[in-house]
Order: sequence, then structure tokens, then C-alpha cells
Amino acid sequence: MKWLRRLLNIGIIAGAGAVIYRVFNQYRQDSAFERGAVMQRETPQGGMAVGQRRGISPELLEILACPADKSPVELQGDEWLVCHTCGRKYPIEDGIPIMLIEEGDKHRDESLITRPEQQQ
Repeated sequence: MKWLRRLLNIGIIAGAGAVIYRVFNQYRQDSAFERGAVMQRETPQGGMAVGQRRGISPELLEILACPADKSPVELQGDEWLVCHTCGRKYPIEDGIPIMLIEEGDKHRDESLITRPEQQQ
């Protein structure tokens, strides 16, 4: 009976160790994700520039379209995606475009329209 109790204690200790390991590992992954909004880029001098915001990848920019009229959007600075068909501006937060029609309506600017609106 004594050996069964020891075996049970060893199992409890091993299980607690596995839980602690998984919690610590998850914490490290979450911290890396939160730091991902600010990138480190190599400078021409060979050092690392810290604090530059993450931008939208060119591949993503190619496939993004205005959710209201399905026309392509254009990157304006590092903070906005602009639809020149309807005049909506969609914000970019931490490298993630907020492509909701409501967000575009908040920042709509008629002076951005360069093409006639498509018939719906």
C-alpha cells in the first residue's frame, strides 16, 4: 500500500510540473504575440531599429477590397486604407486593417472619390 501512495504522489508531482510547463510556455507565446505589433528591422549599418510599426504585407494589400463596393483599396501612409470609389477610409491598427463598413463610414471623405461609384 505504501508503494501505491508513493506512485500516486509521483504522478501528482509530474502532473503539476507538466501544468506549470504548459502555462509558462503559453505565457511566452502570448508575450511574443503582443510584442509582434512592433517589429525589429535591420538597419543599413547592421544594427537593429526597434519601435517601427508593423505594416501590411504586399500580398495582403493585393487581395484587400472595400467591403461596401468590392473595389480595390489603396494604402495611404501607414494608418489608412482608402477606397477611391466610395471615399471610405479604413484604419489600420497594429498592422491589422479594420475593414468594417461602419469604420469606413466614420472616416468617409467625399474628396477621395476619383472614380464614379459602381451601380449596386
